[in-house]
Amino acid sequence: MLLIAVSLVRASAYAQEASAEFKLLYDGHHWFQLRDEVARRGGSNFYRAAVEVAFGHDSKAETDLKAVISSGNSDAVIFEARELLIGLYFRLGRYKEAFAQGKLMLAQKPDTAEIKNMLPTLEVLSSFPDQSIVSREPSSVPIDIEDENLVLPVRINGVEGHYIFDNGFSISGMSELEAKRLNLTVHDVKTKINTMSGAEVNIRIAVAVNLQIGNVHLKNIAFYVLPTAQPPFDQLAEGRQGILGLPVVIALNHFQWSSKGHTFVALPPSAKPPKYPSNLAFDGTSILQQAGYGGAPLDFSLDMGAQNTVLYPSFAQAHPNLQKNGSSEAHKVTGVGGSADIPSVLVPSLTFVVGGRDVLLKPAHILLKSNNSTSSWFSGNLGMDLLNQARSVEIDFNSMQILLH
Repeated sequence: MLLIAVSLVRASAYAQEASAEFKLLYDGHHWFQLRDEVARRGGSNFYRAAVEVAFGHDSKAETDLKAVISSGNSDAVIFEARELLIGLYFRLGRYKEAFAQGKLMLAQKPDTAEIKNMLPTLEVLSSFPDQSIVSREPSSVPIDIEDENLVLPVRINGVEGHYIFDNGFSISGMSELEAKRLNLTVHDVKTKINTMSGAEVNIRIAVAVNLQIGNVHLKNIAFYVLPTAQPPFDQLAEGRQGILGLPVVIALNHFQWSSKGHTFVALPPSAKPPKYPSNLAFDGTSILQQAGYGGAPLDFSLDMGAQNTVLYPSFAQAHPNLQKNGSSEAHKVTGVGGSADIPSVLVPSLTFVVGGRDVLLKPAHILLKSNNSTSSWFSGNLGMDLLNQARSVEIDFNSMQILLH
């Protein structure tokens, strides 16, 4: 009996220690580490479901999160589960369900500013049919490379255009001029969005019934509608003032591009189990990329709309020698809504491992101050200057992998 009692005490202490570690990893948005710890040590239904959300197991994640909500868990756990569901629904274009969860969250915590700011957008989007995939057949299209960005040919409601490919937009975006050119109805929203420069900008919303990229045909694509005079639209010609955001990027599912060959290929769904562990993860409406530096893993936000990679304060704190030996500067960060000069350190070059190969960041800009609400979670924002060093880049949301060939 004594042996059993001691064993139970040890097991309880172990479970409490594991739970505390899981919470630290969850709160810090360390999805790759949380995945590995859950696989190694088990974990509550909530943390298992959180990992499923992060690594694209959408159906199972939805089922398990709903079970967490209905299983008598604490209000705090239920609130977090609803937040995970909103991120899942939002990136899949299932806005009615996201809005329903948002209202329930607000009922739980009426004074939560983030929920209040998010709900007006979800309310407008919920009045339209969800985004859906009509067909997704393999195809190759010619693309332009402009300032490292991929610019894809699109057909929206039968009208041709050329749009930037940018998962950094939580939904797609276009200028007011482009919405007018496409004859879209624009709806006002009483909210603002956060941008890379740290600025908050007012938005409006339009929904395009049909969008085609090669042999991929999507329906009911939501767009933020932003002033034509704001970056990047103020620098783009008519018919090119559009951005294909996260729900479109995910709907393409498996694709590859070559900046040197100026081609973008929609690939068939992968059939074989992945050869390597997943190095992509979802964080709400962002995509994370696990890269490497000096033999250690680093979590970056992946931003296919960013021309240049920037490193965040957490990277500077982890490598004080770089901060000591680098040159002080004010680095300009630009996003929708304008630019901001941020205190930074300039280092001549750094080598990272991305998608299985070495890439050179030259020069390297290390920010010493957070530039947006999420930059404290990651080592940096990984842009196209690193990805386009490869002969081709492949992204597969079935295996949650990015590979540089």
